Amino acid sequence: MLERLARRSGSPFADFAVFEEARKGVRDSAGFLSLFASVCRLFRGPEDYAEAAEAVGESLAADGVGYAEIYVSPEIFSRMKLPAEECLAAIAGAFARRPGGCDCRILLDVVRQWGPESAQRVLDLHEKTDHPAVVGFGMGGDENSLPASDFAAVYARARSLGLKTSVHAGEWSGASSVEDALVHLRPDRIDHGIAAARDHELLRRLAEEGTTLCVAPSSNVATGAVASFAAHPLPRLLDAGVRVALSADDPLLFSTTTSAEYAVLRRHFRLGDGDLERLSGNSWSAAFRDRDP
Repeated sequence: MLERLARRSGSPFADFAVFEEARKGVRDSAGFLSLFASVCRLFRGPEDYAEAAEAVGESLAADGVGYAEIYVSPEIFSRMKLPAEECLAAIAGAFARRPGGCDCRILLDVVRQWGPESAQRVLDLHEKTDHPAVVGFGMGGDENSLPASDFAAVYARARSLGLKTSVHAGEWSGASSVEDALVHLRPDRIDHGIAAARDHELLRRLAEEGTTLCVAPSSNVATGAVASFAAHPLPRLLDAGVRVALSADDPLLFSTTTSAEYAVLRRHFRLGDGDLERLSGNSWSAAFRDRDP
């Protein structure tokens, strides 16, 4: 799919080897965000998004995934001068067809460094369209750009609209990023959150409150959030009783899949079938699947 998009837009990524070289060159958050932006520029209209959504669902189904929640960023459509409403509708329509048999839902994504006004526009779009496939709302982007408190009103509004919430925190920043998110945003779950392992009180709070951390080991190593799998704090999170679910984060950019992340845990963390079943159960219990598409 990447190659097809790249050929249409005249990108060097039409040669997948060029993309692979760029992917392997990612060493930190800046490198990842730059490559992510390059891929976003390949999309030229709603039809491209519909085709990509079909491909995503088929790929997930082929990996054995039956249910998935996928971040979609409407403000990126707008910044590329594409019709946000039509692009979102194209993705929702493709997911409604359950490509490959996978039940794909949408998490509306906002980009932290673009500020709370940009985030409010995403919610404006949701209020206008209210696609049944949309089950949640979250925030990614540069974790160090703006404090969580700037988005408190945004998250309150998302909850008032019936959306479950998540947020990227404690990935490229410290434990305080996770704590600030809990205090100001009150998310239902946290993406990454691995920096919490440095703070015993925070670990205790996460365990007591049952907040699920969606952890992506391959992503964390690729972007330098941790130096290696051996240095990854996932075992400390589990030992503290924190609910952990596995995430492939961005399968294309990190050359992984959901099943590959489970294989990472078996190989590098020596987790057995019982442990992996518990993580899988955490994924299911933390899912935002309340709405029927």
